[in-house]
Amino acid sequence: MDDLQAVAREVSENWRDTPYFDLAERDIDRQWDDLVYPLIDDCDFSVVVDLAAGHGRNTEKLRHLAGKIYAVDVMEEHVRFCERRFAEDPRVECLVCDGVSLSGIADESISLVYSFDSMVHFDTDVVRAYLKDIARVLRPGGRGVCHHSNYTENPAGDFRNSPQWRSFMSKELFEHYCSKEGLHVVRADVIDWGVPDLDCITVFERGRKL
Repeated sequence: MDDLQAVAREVSENWRDTPYFDLAERDIDRQWDDLVYPLIDDCDFSVVVDLAAGHGRNTEKLRHLAGKIYAVDVMEEHVRFCERRFAEDPRVECLVCDGVSLSGIADESISLVYSFDSMVHFDTDVVRAYLKDIARVLRPGGRGVCHHSNYTENPAGDFRNSPQWRSFMSKELFEHYCSKEGLHVVRADVIDWGVPDLDCITVFERGRKL
């Protein structure tokens, strides 16, 4: 697991001291209204995790719906940024994670795990590790909404050599990983950002107890 954490941290270093978050903030209103919210409007927002929160542009949207929200990131500087940004909102708790899990969040305590515009860069083994822990923290009937890569043309290469730095992943492989962790895919929408079928947003659910 230590080796996998090192992989996750190496990828995250590409977003240290970058103007990307300021640029992306300009697009979030349009993306939220046109793409994201229609996929999640029927979710339970009681207790939410924003996984790989960055500078919190998605946290800003989610916190107005959530009873409580955890803004989680592997990079401490991003977590400290979110702490400053949301200092006046007691609903927001900011956590540094280890890059492969949601340690620090209790079992079966979360109604929604959300990740947008980050997991597209994650190594497949990191994705699988997160899905395993998402299954742990989700309440029965709780949902995950993950924006991930659907790019399969560079399986052995550096993700930075792929279009828009997409990691190797597919809609089908992501669903396979979900099934291995007892997570049921509700829907999976393939999208593009100028490259056909580049990404996918998958909505999945932890089974309810009988």
